[in-house]
Amino acid sequence: MGSGWRVMSFSEMVTSQGKLETEYGHFRCGLKVDPLWKLCCSERGVQTGPFGSQLHQRDYVQVGTPIITVEHLGENRIIHRNLPCVSDKDKARLARYTLRQGDVVFSRVGSVDRRSLVRETEDGWLFSGRCLRVRPDPNKIESAYLSYFFGLPAFREHIRSIAVGATMPSLNTRILRDVPIAYPSLPEQRRIAHILGTLDDKIELNRRMNATLEGMAQALFKYWFVDFEPVRAKMEGRWRRGESLPGMPAELYDLFPERLVASALGDVPEGW
Repeated sequence: MGSGWRVMSFSEMVTSQGKLETEYGHFRCGLKVDPLWKLCCSERGVQTGPFGSQLHQRDYVQVGTPIITVEHLGENRIIHRNLPCVSDKDKARLARYTLRQGDVVFSRVGSVDRRSLVRETEDGWLFSGRCLRVRPDPNKIESAYLSYFFGLPAFREHIRSIAVGATMPSLNTRILRDVPIAYPSLPEQRRIAHILGTLDDKIELNRRMNATLEGMAQALFKYWFVDFEPVRAKMEGRWRRGESLPGMPAELYDLFPERLVASALGDVPEGW
């Protein structure tokens, strides 16, 4: 990016006729602009979650249908950790708050610019009263494109600016349903969503690989320097000079002491 580059403002974006600016670069395409409600399914296209009187913490069960809360809204992905669940009976009672693949879930309070796209694995889950659900009309707008549009820096800044509440920003269905959405033709939407989705999938894969490598490194560190397994292998006769053991080549095993000695910290390798 040159020194003259700057982020397009939201007002510029929705009045632009030929450029959509994303964090991965610019897409040149003819854009239309409509309020969100026109691009949603007519029946409860933008909907808030169940009120507190409809769902209590005591209703949660160990095994059942997961409920998405604000804490589970990752960067365009639902976080599958520490999910509260409800029974089949409560799921039926709360059926109007069921999620479908292609829905977009927003945080209703606090970090109101957080949103996640509902994928196949979350189809049939529920969403909590601290969230808003957007259900795009697939004949008008591609859900993946819409979710990426919601994630644009200009849109996120805009949604924060129009939220209500000084100490705790919040959204409601009226605010969200009226936000303008800039969008090209459906084929162009799918092309943009595919490009951005491919990049996101690569980023997610790299994140998982890094987490796996970090876990392996921590396990090896504990194996070598907390449990002192190389020293114990020597003491118990499970190792012979020049021989490799899992996680460590022979030349590194040779560097470890032959026995453990008592210390104020407990048994440690001799000479350490």
